[in-house]
Amino acid sequence: MTEVHSAVLAALDAASASYPSHSVVAEGLAAAADRHTWAEAQRQHLEALRAAMLFFTRPDGTLQGEYQGAGPEPWPRELGQIPDEAREVWAAYAQAAGHPTVRARLHHLLWEARHGARPIEHLCSAVDAYRQAAPALLDESEPLASIGRMQAADALVAAYKLAVATRQPVLEDVVTEMLALSDTALGWDEPAPGVIAALTEPLLEHREYHDRVRPLLERAADLYRSDLHNHVFFLTDLRRIAGHDERRGLDERIVDAYTDRAEQLGGVAQLMCLEEAATYAQKMGLAAALEEIRRQQQRLNREDLDMARIGIPIHVSADFFAPALAAVDTAHDLSEALWTLAANAPTLPETADTPFPDGTLRGLLRLPTAKINMNGPVVTTPPTQDATRPVGTDTRTLAMDVYGLLAEAQLDRIQERFTPTIDELLALFTRPPVAPHERMRGLARAFQAYFEHDDDVAIALSLTRIEGLLRRHLRAADVPVIQHAQGERPGQVSQLGALIADMEAAGFEAPWPTVFRLLLADPNEGMNLRNNVLHDLADCPPRHRIALVLQAALVLVQTITGREPREEEGAVAPV
Repeated sequence: MTEVHSAVLAALDAASASYPSHSVVAEGLAAAADRHTWAEAQRQHLEALRAAMLFFTRPDGTLQGEYQGAGPEPWPRELGQIPDEAREVWAAYAQAAGHPTVRARLHHLLWEARHGARPIEHLCSAVDAYRQAAPALLDESEPLASIGRMQAADALVAAYKLAVATRQPVLEDVVTEMLALSDTALGWDEPAPGVIAALTEPLLEHREYHDRVRPLLERAADLYRSDLHNHVFFLTDLRRIAGHDERRGLDERIVDAYTDRAEQLGGVAQLMCLEEAATYAQKMGLAAALEEIRRQQQRLNREDLDMARIGIPIHVSADFFAPALAAVDTAHDLSEALWTLAANAPTLPETADTPFPDGTLRGLLRLPTAKINMNGPVVTTPPTQDATRPVGTDTRTLAMDVYGLLAEAQLDRIQERFTPTIDELLALFTRPPVAPHERMRGLARAFQAYFEHDDDVAIALSLTRIEGLLRRHLRAADVPVIQHAQGERPGQVSQLGALIADMEAAGFEAPWPTVFRLLLADPNEGMNLRNNVLHDLADCPPRHRIALVLQAALVLVQTITGREPREEEGAVAPV
């Protein structure tokens, strides 16, 4: 049996006198080790006790150490690797320590390590010590009483888990003490939903305790009615133990909690709260509630959501547009000027969240965002929890926007220099059978509308012609564009997303498949112009984005003609 050193015990009791936490006890032992000169055996005891205080519980319930040790070799992190000498030190001080939390920690570690001839004795001692610790931690004179209350709950839960795992006779007493502390917590002036949740959650796993827990959960749900998170939390726990015939009523109470809270909120917070209600109602099959939530959402407008449009300043040098304009100025004719524009593909970042070379937008790109469709409004893309993979902040799209400024400048210069007519454009675009005369007239009118600043007409006409051009080009390249009937689903032609996915097979090189996807059909990270514009879900896009759509149409026409740009056409250096 290892001998307890009175000086070490005194240091342990002094470090745990007020007991804020195990880590603070370890710090107190470290300070004591530095203040005095200790014999080697005493120093070893201090080391073993510090290591014991710095074990923590993993998510799976097992224990792991994090003490590095004062010597050259780090202490083992696994209980099974702790030396027998250290365990003997724990066993000795587990009997002698003054504070019950310290005794509970040491006996708990010894039980988990299955130390000694009768490890069950350590389990029983740990349960007793945890039960003794709970009232000691509840001392209202402590300045951090709320922390002590949570620690008291954790102590009883630890005792419960040890007792229930081995069906100890003391289990019923532990459960009674957990329920009593929960009842007391409901009467505290300072709200303590975490204490109540910590004490009641483990009991929900065992049916024999449901009738005793239910009144506490009902009271908690009522007490925290003004606290949406905790109100829903306790209602959800009630649903777990309710009978099948009671669950629908509880589901309606949960939906009502969200909608009632939404009425008290404003701005986007109101929309997000309604979105939570809609998600739950849909999940639980509450059709009538879901319809009412939809009506509430539809009544919201941009002013109700208190949304502000923000801009990202992008500085360009004075000569930024010079090469692009020079390429148009040196073109021999209208045809060469248009094909020069089509030949210049934007250079895109390799990944969606790669910052610009100067680091611009690095911080913004890691802000979780949500996309909201104002034609409802509804949340179309929820905020991500992964800060390294944001939603809706694709730098490739930003790079395309910058490149769109060049395309806009080139188209304006083409209008100034050549003033093309619809017939001139139609002659350049017509390439039967992929680009037939009757279809290309619409594309020529789109360019003419753009030159005349009739932007709504320009974008609507060009978007429809792009999809048809691409489909006919893929078919001519022997890429399947027909989807056969499957079961009750009729056969159909491929839609735009599928067509873009097949562009590489038809000979389109990078970055064009990515550009077309981000520009026309990506609802999460791209501009998604085809869906937003043609379904009337957004206002007319700015002219530089319309210029990108017209350039995409030129790319398709150029690919159909098979015409390669000459070196003297002076391709613009990509952004």
